[in-house]
Amino acid sequence: KSKRTKAYTAAEDKLLCECWRDIGQDPKTGAEQKHSTFWIRVHREFHERKKFLPYQFVSTRGWVSISKR
Repeated sequence: KSKRTKAYTAAEDKLLCECWRDIGQDPKTGAEQKHSTFWIRVHREFHERKKFLPYQFVSTRGWVSISKR
């Protein structure tokens, strides 16, 4: 039986989708990047953009977890 962590919050999901979209539409790299490079960039962007207060939003998710969404 798999032990899954809590689901993403609505705010996390929205931010993750925005990062996924923006990294995927980057005119410099776009579809020419490796799968792992893409998700590393999404992870980095996700953590750079999150502006939620610590008591409202804490995410320690790694890029592997994010890439499985």
